[in-house]
Amino acid sequence: MTQDRSAPGEANTSDPKFEHVADVLRMEISDGQYRYGQRIPTQRELVQRFAVSRDTVRRALQDLQHEGWIESRQGSGAVVARRPSHHAGTSSPMVHLKPYIEEAFEAPTVTLDLMTLTAESMDAHIRAQTLRIHSEEIKPQRIAVRLLLPSTDINLALPRSVADPNDERPRDRHRMLTKRHAGALRDAIIELRNRDLVEDVSVEIRTMPLTPIAKLYIINRRHALFGMYRVVKRPVDVRAADDPGGTEKLEIFDVMGLGATLFPFTGGDTETVSQDATFVDHAQRWFDSLWDHLAHDARFDD
Repeated sequence: MTQDRSAPGEANTSDPKFEHVADVLRMEISDGQYRYGQRIPTQRELVQRFAVSRDTVRRALQDLQHEGWIESRQGSGAVVARRPSHHAGTSSPMVHLKPYIEEAFEAPTVTLDLMTLTAESMDAHIRAQTLRIHSEEIKPQRIAVRLLLPSTDINLALPRSVADPNDERPRDRHRMLTKRHAGALRDAIIELRNRDLVEDVSVEIRTMPLTPIAKLYIINRRHALFGMYRVVKRPVDVRAADDPGGTEKLEIFDVMGLGATLFPFTGGDTETVSQDATFVDHAQRWFDSLWDHLAHDARFDD
């Protein structure tokens, strides 16, 4: 088993292994793999899964507990904590994306303005809601989605190879992921119209010549969720340099998007101006300015 170099009984804070463990667990909790009150894997199981020391696992769990993702229960170990309600009107960073999307699709009109790097998170969440529509659990009358992505034609700052910034393979991989998730999201929503499940459907995808350093979700023009992309170094599979049909591991600088902490802001229903309402208003104006003046219709069929 691979071990990190933490001293016995002490986590090595300069070693990013604990951050990777925390990031993966945060992503899995955020995506609903572990529900409120459910026990997460034990320290022993996490040590085996991630091939790290117990000290590294402890540090990751300490971070998650400090952030409010998990809590310790006697006799149960670490369990998923109840996150503060997104109706509370406070800018707590402890929120899931899932309840916001579920609530949005339960309204007669659904509007989503999304700025992201690949649309991977939103693809999964939106397709989950289309399944609810297919089963007639919910019946929205109108769905309008605007998806803003970085152009695949520019030299993106991220992802890129650690060893060779000019290596095109990380950008090729990003293009493939973007095409896959944006296309799946678009097709799932368009199918609702084709099957007469939703009367009015609109999906627009544009790209801009910028590398996003944060994600922004504006939901039904009332909620704005803002998450910062943290740069991480990790190995990924890319096409082999000397074998077009094969693959090889390449260490790249990438961003941790799935499971990233989302900061929620909710606009008010009254004329009272709050900090949250101001953020939502300006976030919408910012998105609109990028959409109208900098972005162009996406071309993923090349």
